Amino acid sequence: MTNNEVLDALKKIKTYCAADLLDKLNYAIAIIEKLESDGVKNPLKTDFKSLSNGGV
Repeated sequence: MTNNEVLDALKKIKTYCAADLLDKLNYAIAIIEKLESDGVKNPLKTDFKSLSNGGV
């Protein structure tokens, strides 16, 4: 599964999401979009400890 496939699914889920959960869903979408734009293609197998601490 790719980040883009997950993003497409999450964006479709937004249609049916309860209003009080939209902020949380949008946050999850933003995280995956950020990972994708930073070149993290497989977050579940990425060793984040080896990445720089620039954003921490």
